[in-house]
Amino acid sequence: MIRRCLRQAVSALLLLGAAAAQAQDYPSAPIRIVVPYAAGGIADVLARLVAVRLEPMWKQSVVVENRAGANGTIAMQFVAQARPDGHTLMIGNTATQVVNRFLYRNLAFDIERGFQPVGLIASTPMMLVVAASSPANSVADLLAMARAEPGRLNFGSAGNGSSSHLGLAMLTSLGKVQIAHVPYKGTAQIVPDLLGGRLAGYFDVPGTSLGAIRAGTLKPLGVGSSKRLAALPNVPTMAETLPGFELYSWLGLFAPAGVPRERIDRLNRALRGMLEEPSLNRQLVEQGNEVAPNTPEEFDAFIRREAVRMGELLAAAGVRPE
Repeated sequence: MIRRCLRQAVSALLLLGAAAAQAQDYPSAPIRIVVPYAAGGIADVLARLVAVRLEPMWKQSVVVENRAGANGTIAMQFVAQARPDGHTLMIGNTATQVVNRFLYRNLAFDIERGFQPVGLIASTPMMLVVAASSPANSVADLLAMARAEPGRLNFGSAGNGSSSHLGLAMLTSLGKVQIAHVPYKGTAQIVPDLLGGRLAGYFDVPGTSLGAIRAGTLKPLGVGSSKRLAALPNVPTMAETLPGFELYSWLGLFAPAGVPRERIDRLNRALRGMLEEPSLNRQLVEQGNEVAPNTPEEFDAFIRREAVRMGELLAAAGVRPE
């Protein structure tokens, strides 16, 4: 009995030692952070903010790689099939990790089981913007315009199931109005069409609209956060006109399934540490983001809740899988 207990104790210590050694050996090669969208968007910006802080922290090069297309599924397949050693990571968001499971039937990877959540980076409320020349100066004004001409107003989106599309679905559902949905392959052409009068509105994230708002070319009507943003204190929440309207586009760090837990924990600690830096935290908040670092378990539970909520919204909007 004593010998058996000793053997078990020695085995446990050896396992702990191996796990500690494995964690210390990581990273042993350059890290790649894959972004499912083109350069310049909010996902790309956040990936580079993470990369520039990981490099000196871990003394390894960290490369950001953009693999855009197919609503993020091209990048997702690449990462899901990557070697699960923690050297290939991905910036995922509402669309990739939640909405895509309701849009596509036959993917070459499993969205729910193919990835390990590392941690939430930031949540960004969707914001309703119109051209500065628009006669609408409030959400109520826009709803009145939509009721006066049912189905005649056009709203752009970054594609079916995108956060901008979800914003429109929530607006038409809660506002009981008809507005035509115009999906684009990306966001590059939406603002020109908005300024040109071909679109009546668009749901964007504050970080990419703030420049145009401050330049006076775009006008914000409402934000999808639970309270007004510190960056735009004079812009009301959507819920002030449409109770129940709350919509965020969140971004987080993911690894392929199968990465050792010690490495996931080390990544999470690094991510939480940098998000708690006063300078980075302030920078993200000033861009209209909400920062609340969490654990992998908390992030996983959050994604599961989002899947239930987004599934109901997509069903109400009539979005069906391809």
